[in-house]
Amino acid sequence: MDDMIGGIYPKPKHDNAPSFVIGKASINVAQFREWMQGYLKQNPDTEWINMDMKVSKGGKGYAVIDNWKPDGVKSEVMDEDIPF
Repeated sequence: MDDMIGGIYPKPKHDNAPSFVIGKASINVAQFREWMQGYLKQNPDTEWINMDMKVSKGGKGYAVIDNWKPDGVKSEVMDEDIPF
């Protein structure tokens, strides 16, 4: 299930926007403030919130929390494999 972020409304970029514009977003400050206060109560040590911008079946933009975290498995490189 997606964890929707309250108060953030992504929108596609305007047809006449330059190529370096990837999209738009609006933030309803009151809704976002309420969501953020609740989120920080549950996650007091949060420094970053990553989000995915999605489009509903009805065509409206919304934002969800990207909860992906690395699994902690890192490839080990043996000293003899290093060419320098």
